[in-house]
Amino acid sequence: MTWYGFAGKLLRVNLTNGEFKVEELDRNELRKYMGCVGYAAKVLYQEMPGGIDPLAPEAKVVLATGPVTGTLCPSGGSYEVCYKSPLTGTWNQARSGGSFGPKLKYSGFDFVVIEGKAAEPVYIYIHNGQVEIKSAKHLWGLNIEETTDALIRELDDPEVSVAAIGQAGENGVLYAALINDRGRAAGRGGIGAVFGSKNLKAVVVNGRGGIKVARPKEFASAIEKAEQWLRNYPFASIPTLGTIGLVSLLNSLGMLPTKNFQTAHFGGADRISGEYLNRKYQIKRRACYSCTFACGRYTSVSSGKFATPPMEGPEYETVDMLGAICGVDDLEAVIKANYLCNVYGLDTISTGMSIGFAMECYEKGLLTDKETEGMVLRWGDGEVMVKLVERIAQKEGIGAFLAQGVKRMAEHLGPAAEEIAVHVKGLEVPAHEPRSESKVLAIQYAVSPRGACHMHPNWASTWDFGQLDCGMKEFGLPWPPAAPQDESLQKGVVYRYITLQGEISEILGACIFYSWGTEGSCITPQLYAEIVSALTGWDVTAAELMLAAERSWNLKRCFNAREGFTRKDDRLPKRFSQAIPDGPSAGAKVVGLDAMLDGYYEAMGWDKSTGLPTPEKLRELDLEFAIKL
Repeated sequence: MTWYGFAGKLLRVNLTNGEFKVEELDRNELRKYMGCVGYAAKVLYQEMPGGIDPLAPEAKVVLATGPVTGTLCPSGGSYEVCYKSPLTGTWNQARSGGSFGPKLKYSGFDFVVIEGKAAEPVYIYIHNGQVEIKSAKHLWGLNIEETTDALIRELDDPEVSVAAIGQAGENGVLYAALINDRGRAAGRGGIGAVFGSKNLKAVVVNGRGGIKVARPKEFASAIEKAEQWLRNYPFASIPTLGTIGLVSLLNSLGMLPTKNFQTAHFGGADRISGEYLNRKYQIKRRACYSCTFACGRYTSVSSGKFATPPMEGPEYETVDMLGAICGVDDLEAVIKANYLCNVYGLDTISTGMSIGFAMECYEKGLLTDKETEGMVLRWGDGEVMVKLVERIAQKEGIGAFLAQGVKRMAEHLGPAAEEIAVHVKGLEVPAHEPRSESKVLAIQYAVSPRGACHMHPNWASTWDFGQLDCGMKEFGLPWPPAAPQDESLQKGVVYRYITLQGEISEILGACIFYSWGTEGSCITPQLYAEIVSALTGWDVTAAELMLAAERSWNLKRCFNAREGFTRKDDRLPKRFSQAIPDGPSAGAKVVGLDAMLDGYYEAMGWDKSTGLPTPEKLRELDLEFAIKL
């Protein structure tokens, strides 16, 4: 039977014995989860028992695409890597754009499940339905740029997409990233370390399989509607300036995390802004597959101590984390550090937060010259920040300490350090300020399956800060929005809708940016239902997408519950209960988290005492296998 919207196959690779197996997907099961993260959650929950060391051979990794991946849908350039994080011990998913996801589907597979550990370094080559496990001994020790160049030459195919680890992943840095297409990062949670633990240097994909469309005329009409609506997109700065365009706006509102979240306003913001980058360092814009926004920046520094060859980035998160969080207002230093993170394979968020945390510890005397080997960790020192990136990747000296992440560093340094450690469940907090930007964001940081997260499943600030309904009013999203500083039970109810709307993008393999707006200015759940129906021939409704999204979100919560995580872990760092001391948002803090969580758990149908899905909720979602008897 012909597959529409999907390749229809799952590839299993066992690195221990060097064997692989191709499986036909079950249509009924696939439709329950729609694809991508939803189906990957089912695979990992059912096949990877709780308590497995994320760096053990038994740990599994799923490379996942969705139905819109690789199609003409404007948001179809995504794939996700799903696994248990070595940094946090939780569920983790790391999304990336570029062309890897589409080319994986064109090679004949929607999903790749990887397990085991190779005796020697290898890479997996997937092309036109064929699979090879090839030696990577000659690639071990190379950075990602060198690895990508070497594989293109070796395979004699300039069109391959390479997802590789660099020295950070080989060395087991707990927040090492997987980088595809030279500058696109599946960044958070340490997938690079997982690849390194398996002696897996890279996955290389290409193919000419294409994706069949069930109802081409309807699909073309739905895509045309999406393109028309996106011309009215409310965040014009994303296509124009890239995500770094947020720096000036958020700083002006007192929402730019600075000096390890000690404050939310940075005096040097103009010197690391999107406007400044575009004027002095931008070469061109860069887009993912089938993208109409082209929010990526291609930049370089032509000369000087931070001279940097052309490379993608930096994004907003990177600029804040390697800039304002460390007190650095030298954009050339930030560009250089971003380049090093890309070629070594490091998550820029965890890297910047680890450095910023170390700088505050040094300032407070919790880290001394003895531990830093005489390196002075002074706020604003771009040279030191760049040196620390290199040392983290190589796990040299103080870099080996920072490579553990903020949570482990704080535990080693003691209670005074834990008071100023900014993480949730071990994942460093990204560059959005829950005290002043949105109290819904505070809920997301607390409950997100992978720890503090601003993007999975959604940007939680769309409702109150953004004043956007994203097509959710008809499903019951409270409207009009309350003030961002409100901490009522309603914020918990709102987060249920924000969660499910965002999770639709996750299960479809879509970029979340396209879903922010209102009807007529973004791709709403209703419009995604039109697109998916025409693509697959399944006659999907928006309500069905919502149900599949809820199923996916609950299953990830169950994954974490099996690892011992409950409501007691849905906490924020102490810093967020302390008022922002100065700037436009002075006085803002989070004090009503527990009440907001009560509202959220109740709205989700979860037990308020444990924060876990009830058996009744799991039966309602056809997830009986996740009920703990």
